[in-house]
Amino acid sequence: MNSVFAVQVLKLTINNFRNIEQALLAPHPRLNFIIGANGAGKTSVLESLVMLSKGRSFRSGSHRDLIGPSEKHLQLYCELETGKHKHKLGIERSISRWRGRLDGEEVKHRSGLAHLLPYVLFEPNSHLLVDGGPVYRRQYLDWSVFHVKPNFLSAWYRFHRSLKQRNALLKQAATSANQTILDSLDLQLAEAALAITGMRNEAFNTLMPHINKALAAITTTIPEVSFEYSRGWSGEDYPAYLAENRKRDMEAGQTLGGPHRADIAMFCGRDKVKDRFSRGQQKALACAMLVAQIEHLQENKIEPLVLLDDPASELDSETLSCLFKRVCSSGSQLWITSVAPDLPAWLGDLKNNKPDHAVFHVKHGKVSKML
Repeated sequence: MNSVFAVQVLKLTINNFRNIEQALLAPHPRLNFIIGANGAGKTSVLESLVMLSKGRSFRSGSHRDLIGPSEKHLQLYCELETGKHKHKLGIERSISRWRGRLDGEEVKHRSGLAHLLPYVLFEPNSHLLVDGGPVYRRQYLDWSVFHVKPNFLSAWYRFHRSLKQRNALLKQAATSANQTILDSLDLQLAEAALAITGMRNEAFNTLMPHINKALAAITTTIPEVSFEYSRGWSGEDYPAYLAENRKRDMEAGQTLGGPHRADIAMFCGRDKVKDRFSRGQQKALACAMLVAQIEHLQENKIEPLVLLDDPASELDSETLSCLFKRVCSSGSQLWITSVAPDLPAWLGDLKNNKPDHAVFHVKHGKVSKML
């Protein structure tokens, strides 16, 4: 039986990141609260973990916005434990350059860090999983596939490299030479597309039953939701689809069908969820989708970091309590931000027992450990 890949941050160092000039955190192995007023910098702590994993932020803004006033670059560093192994991850980001290091060695590709630092993030814009564009749902599905299917990333790179080349040729004159090259590219594109679609479809079939179970556990006010996965093109034979639609694609100057147009449709009865659900219901459904992602990773022996950015501002206390119980039942390390100076009421009896957590206070970009 394979051992569990349980990720735990042992140490986190933040330098010149947004309004945090310098911070050193020694987090609790299970539960960590980051408390502070709005704008104090508490979300930046979670953001630093996402940056260490993906190399980019989940918040809007340019690279320039990430870099604090002290230097011309930011530095983030953490020490991890993943089961029986320990690792040291670090990144440096300037306006024009990204550098990563893993255990003292240069990292060429950000995916090398992402594999070691899987996470699931609950944040105010999580509702975009439901009412946002298809790109949010593709990214959601691909994040799970990336961690559980080792071959996914190479297929993804092959597809997007061929897609870029095909789109460039589609903009050129329809010479016989170009058509021959397009024939070859279509085969390369189709091979990678079918590999991506197969892995996505497998993850989709695993994830979707978990969502309704999580939704029922989080709230009793939302009816069951059905899901449909759209591959991004019609028909079974993708090479034939590309050939049949080449003229249309040439007129558009781009490839209009494929895995890059995939989506997950959500229905309540015959209605689309985004047309029927209130914003609060959409947020609850998005939370259920993220809980399902945690459970999908756990089924594949991965315990990700669980990051919750100010959940009390987005969800009612009953939903929060149910959500917390659900995510706390896992072995994941939790990081939760809050504007409340005291531990939230939805923690139940935790306040009355021996504290098994850490509390960090953030004020004007300075982080101090309270407990």
